[in-house]
Amino acid sequence: MIIYRLPYSSEAIRIDCDSVTRLHSIDDLRGRKGFVMMPYDLESGHDILLFEGVPQLSSIPAHPAPSYHHPTLATQNPAQYANAYSTFIKALEKGEFAKLVLSRASEWKWIGKEKDLLDAFYRACCLYPRMMIYLVQIPGEGAWMGCTPEILVSGSGNHYRTMALAGTMSVPETMPVKNIVWSEKNRKEQEIVADYIRDCVSPYARILEEEGPYTSRAGQLVHLKTEFHLAPLQHPTPITHHLIKNLHPTPAVCGLPAKEAAAFIRENEGYDRSYYSGVVGMLDEDYETNLFVNLRCGHFLGEKLTVYGGGGILKDSNLGSEWNETNWKMNTILQTL
Repeated sequence: MIIYRLPYSSEAIRIDCDSVTRLHSIDDLRGRKGFVMMPYDLESGHDILLFEGVPQLSSIPAHPAPSYHHPTLATQNPAQYANAYSTFIKALEKGEFAKLVLSRASEWKWIGKEKDLLDAFYRACCLYPRMMIYLVQIPGEGAWMGCTPEILVSGSGNHYRTMALAGTMSVPETMPVKNIVWSEKNRKEQEIVADYIRDCVSPYARILEEEGPYTSRAGQLVHLKTEFHLAPLQHPTPITHHLIKNLHPTPAVCGLPAKEAAAFIRENEGYDRSYYSGVVGMLDEDYETNLFVNLRCGHFLGEKLTVYGGGGILKDSNLGSEWNETNWKMNTILQTL
């Protein structure tokens, strides 16, 4: 079962699918249609998952059922994170990278069932109206749920959208956006990502309009965002899979230079991201594609819940601040439970 809700929508979309097609490269997506889950690292051994079925509208309860199963922390591993952070900072101070993204996972015990997961999905829809919310059950491999604010590729025909989303703060929801002041570190991080996005799309699309950077809310967090509205250049085939290949993974989840950062993360981060910070959403070049970066997500398997969070590291970053940022992001999922 797959169910998802696009940002600001009042209805969910459900796809009943008993099987999954496993693909091994982004090129394999060309001409395909369905709900996609792509791993962060295409060299990690995780497949691209394609769920094919007929999308159907599904109502969202105005008052989702309360949660009766609360997760309890099992493992956190702050020492592992601190060691990885030290390695990342040294590489940044040497000038090897302009930015690196360091993430971590924490494990929780959670004893809910399938219905409880669906209730959590509905609660997420109510808590986070600005985010894309999804719940995917993979036969024999548990379930993934996420609440992501970041579009990778969205649109069809002559109009596509993508965005640069970087910089994070936790501020009260009562604080007016106009009163939020961003640090130099956050502004620099966002600028790095925006520059990369422009370069990535230029071979396949011209930028019609650029909005930002501006402050965007995502639950209890705010981010700096720049939106890009694109028109495809003249190509004999649809450009969606070209945009995916050029954009993923963006510096918002990897770093710069991208290829070298990906290799560095693979060697030094210390764990397998799996589908966290990959790509998730609906691929349909005949109608409309809505693909998002898989952030603020968790993997449910048996009684174990693995929750993921990360953040961009620059040479002037602070360990305590970065650790807190990962906690804020992990709480996005935990609050739905």
